[in-house]
Amino acid sequence: MKTHTLIVALLAGLIVPAAAGAQTGTDMVEVEPITCWWRTSTSAVRTGEPFGLTLTCAVLETESTKIVPDFSKLEANVVQLPPFEVLGGTHPSDLVTVGKRFFQYDYRLRLLAEDAFGADVAVPPLEVTYRVESKVSGGESVQGRDQSYALPRAAIRLISLVPDDTTDIREAPAAPFSAIESRVSRANLFQTIAGVLFTLAGLVALLVLVSLFRRKTPAGEAARRRVPARRILAAAATELAEIQRASRGGWTGELAGRALAALRLAGSYAIGRAVGQRVAKAGETAVEGELLVGGGFGRPKALVSGSVTPEAAPERAAPGLAGALRSLTVVRYGRHEAFGSAADEAVETAIRLTTQQQAAHSLLTEWTNAFVQSLVDLRKKVWA
Repeated sequence: MKTHTLIVALLAGLIVPAAAGAQTGTDMVEVEPITCWWRTSTSAVRTGEPFGLTLTCAVLETESTKIVPDFSKLEANVVQLPPFEVLGGTHPSDLVTVGKRFFQYDYRLRLLAEDAFGADVAVPPLEVTYRVESKVSGGESVQGRDQSYALPRAAIRLISLVPDDTTDIREAPAAPFSAIESRVSRANLFQTIAGVLFTLAGLVALLVLVSLFRRKTPAGEAARRRVPARRILAAAATELAEIQRASRGGWTGELAGRALAALRLAGSYAIGRAVGQRVAKAGETAVEGELLVGGGFGRPKALVSGSVTPEAAPERAAPGLAGALRSLTVVRYGRHEAFGSAADEAVETAIRLTTQQQAAHSLLTEWTNAFVQSLVDLRKKVWA
């Protein structure tokens, strides 16, 4: 096989002013203008069994030098490879890298030979004709004479033995250019779909956030002035903590009344009853059964009260609520004074219920409920 070597001159000098004279330096580097190799889809075949034969070539391609091969003799409908019969083939798009261009031909062959059983059948020799195209001063391109490159030898064994010249039988088969191009195309498609879906998801999230945080028109002045449940429960928890500390020195009717008012607030929220609120006037104090709560964020102070009774407190919804209400009622209005332990247990129950309702009416819980409700409303609007 005759191999032609292209000598590429790399300019490594610096251009100095004309008065000092032009100086250039070159290094001579040997570069193969074209390199080709065969690859078969299998090492051995039976008579008439189709198999794949792939020809891959790498040619030199730089800004100053370009190899122009002649592909006309390599097309699947032109090439002849006796004793192999060419059933068809494809020519994927070329791949270009820095300084190299790769082209590939995939052939579909079969072997029809009665005298080659157990023997290596070689692919007939082929040559690729090419020209060297170089750029000269002025940007013009000049093509050299026709040169030829003899393709390397390839063989296939008939039946099941491995050919004698096989050196890569343990290597995984390389993906052809068509498979690479198909994977790139599929990856680009999936990337586009992902971008579209991500954009749609962003729009839906934006709509939900706008619906969640938009300012709704208040139902009226009374609705705007209402104190949130989390503030009322925080005030009830503070009141119960103060009552628990004060009761260590003994229970009084006043302490029992204060504890009863705070417990009714927590119990009302526990069983889903409304809590009464009214705006506190300047200097007004809470009467028995009420609790003074600061509005916060521009809201006025309010006097709040719960309306739950032992008979209306279901044990399943609020365990211990009915018993605690009865114990504190006896402490507040009874005539016996031996009720310290029962009152202590009632206050413990009140603190537990208040803590539970604080968690159920926290700011995070309110935001979560509003977000879920926004999703439900959005779904209704979409389906409507």
